Parts: sequence; C-alpha cells; structure tokens
Amino acid sequence: MTIALPGSSKKGIGGLFGRKSKTEKKSPTAEKQLTPQEVAKMFKGPAAVKVVKPTKLNDVEKKDVERLGSLRGALYSKD
Repeated sequence: MTIALPGSSKKGIGGLFGRKSKTEKKSPTAEKQLTPQEVAKMFKGPAAVKVVKPTKLNDVEKKDVERLGSLRGALYSKD
C-alpha cells in the first residue's frame, strides 16, 4: 500500500527529506586539473614490466629433477 505524501509529487521523495537538487555547479577537487593531452600522455605507452628473477629450487625439487632425468634416460636408452 502506498501513501501520497505532500510535496512528493513534484520533487520526489528526496525533496521531501531536504536533498539538494542536481543543478549545483560542481567545482573540481584537484588544485591543478590535467589537460586532455596530459591525460593521453599518461596512458600512451605500455605499462612497465617488472623483471622477476626465478627462485632457486629447494632440495625436494632438485631430487625430482634428477629422478625425471634418470627416467628420461631410461626411456630413450637402447638396451
């Protein structure tokens, strides 16, 4: 069930509770605004790629590599 509130038909329910209209002039928050050319410069090139060094293998991984190497050797040996 809806109730008709006085003043809600013209301004909507927001006007009833004292919300400000959307016609206010907004001022920029930053002191120095960037020009469109400056914004284009920021996004012009590809992002910088960080070079990541591979980590060293731990003991378990080293043993696994040795086992795989011996299995490959057994697979391709001509006995």
